[in-house]
Parts: sequence; C-alpha cells; structure tokens
Amino acid sequence: MSRVSAIIGVLVLWSSMAWGATLTWDANTDRDLAGYRIYQCSLIPCGPGSGHHTLLANLGAVTSFNIGMPTVTQYYFITAVDSANNESQSSNLITYTPPASAPPLPTPLKTADLAIAGNPVTGQWGVASYTDDPRDIMAMVRLDGLDHHVDHDKYYSFPGDNGVAVTTGKFGTGSHKVEFVFYLEGTTTEVGRASITVQEGSATPLPLPPLKTVKLAIAGNPATGSWGIASYTDDPRDIMAMVRLDGLDHHVDHNLYYSFPGDNGVAVTTGKFGSGSHKVEFVYYLEGTTREVGRASLTVHEGSQ
Repeated sequence: MSRVSAIIGVLVLWSSMAWGATLTWDANTDRDLAGYRIYQCSLIPCGPGSGHHTLLANLGAVTSFNIGMPTVTQYYFITAVDSANNESQSSNLITYTPPASAPPLPTPLKTADLAIAGNPVTGQWGVASYTDDPRDIMAMVRLDGLDHHVDHDKYYSFPGDNGVAVTTGKFGTGSHKVEFVFYLEGTTTEVGRASITVQEGSATPLPLPPLKTVKLAIAGNPATGSWGIASYTDDPRDIMAMVRLDGLDHHVDHNLYYSFPGDNGVAVTTGKFGSGSHKVEFVYYLEGTTREVGRASLTVHEGSQ
C-alpha cells in the first residue's frame, strides 16, 4: 500500500450548518483502500511509536474529518488502511491551537447619577455626573452627538473638566443632549453611559404681563378737518408700538407718546385720510422684539356723518 498523502491543512468552519475545525487530506490511490484512521495526541512527540497517540476515528474512503473545537492544543496524523487491515505510514503532523478566548465583558457601572447646574431656561447651565463605582473610571463627555472632552476625575462635568463642579456655559436656544460614556481609565473598555436632554431657553415662552394701562386720545376734529390719535401707557418696560390704519401697518413708534399719523414721540401730527370710518390700532411689543404685551384701537369717522 502506498503511503497516505499529506494532510493539506486545517480549516475553521463557522456557519449554522458546520462548526469547528476540519482536517482535510489528499486521497490515497490504492485500489484496495478501505479507509483512514485519525489519531490524536495531547503531547509531542506525536506519532505511531510515541505512546501519546489515541485512535480518534475509523473512517471510510473520505478526505475530511471535523474534529470539533478542542479547548486545548491537540496534534493529529492519519494513516490509510486497506481491505486486509494493513496500515500505511503516518501522514505529516497537524497542530490545532484553539482560538484565543474573547475577553470577559467588563462589569457595568454600579450607578451613574446626573444633575443639572444653573438654569437652562433663563441663563447659563451645565451638567455634572457622578458614579460610586470603585474602579478608576474616565468619561468621554459628548454634546449633541459630538465628542466634547475627556474627564478623568469625579465629578465628571460639562462643559468644564475640573473634577469638582460644573463650569456653566450657554450653548444656544433649543434642546441639547449631554452624554457621558464611561471607560476604564486609559482604555477603550466601555463600562456604561448616561445622558440627559436639556432645553436651553423656554420651549414655549411664557406669556408676558399685559400693559398696565393704555390711554387713547383723539386730536383735532375728524368731522371738520385734520385729526390724529395719541396713545400713552405708564408701563415701566421699554415698549414700542406698531401703528395700523384700517388693518394695514402704518409705522412703528418707539417713544411715548405713541401717535398717529406721525411718529414724533410727543404729540399727534394731524392729517386727513378721507371721509368715512377709519380704525386706528396700536399693537404694543417689548422694544426690539415680537413679544406682544397688548393692543388698543379707536374707530374714527372722518367728515360729517
């Protein structure tokens, strides 16, 4: 009988149908081939006369054998057997080394508490995070999905990294997500994360108190000639008025007294706008904003009714 051909390799198979390591070899070409014997050793030297080998499997005329996934290093050789039970010389030796075990998952953080400092609705704010985990932990602090800074000390804080308290800052009206991703110090081994969403500025501005008082007065004589309207409020805030005539914006008046048709800050500059009814309206805002605080109007009949 000819010597069995050499094993050509060890293949690792990972699938739902096959798993483990597979020995493959070239077929023996003897006409009276009956099959193959697979031998295994846990020590070397490993061969027919070593005393370390054990018979693992008797096979037919196949050219592969799945050895599974041994947990320790093993050594393999094969022989061919004919119909008279004569056995060939052994093949070359193949070594199987188990793949390195995946490192165990780290223990997650015990706790991760978050606290907001300052007042996000009205001004500056920040976020502090604390964990009572006894390990040496660092935190990647992120703002709105982007890395902001790495904090190595308790307390972990945003936007400052000072290890003691929050350094407050202002980041623009709207929602902000502040996230703390915790790692074992000096590694990329994540052990937990925590986040909080902060609304900076009021999402729905609170209604402003209305004007204290509003007075309207007609100047001139709408029935016979020129006329105008003056408006006054004793509200202590800085107020401006959008003055409107018959539903259309006419002008903006920034000073007491608010007046129509002129903006002179003191009194009405009178004018003539055509016979019939005219509605003059004053819409009041906080100066330089669109925050309305009140409105008042008069309907004036110009010319004799």
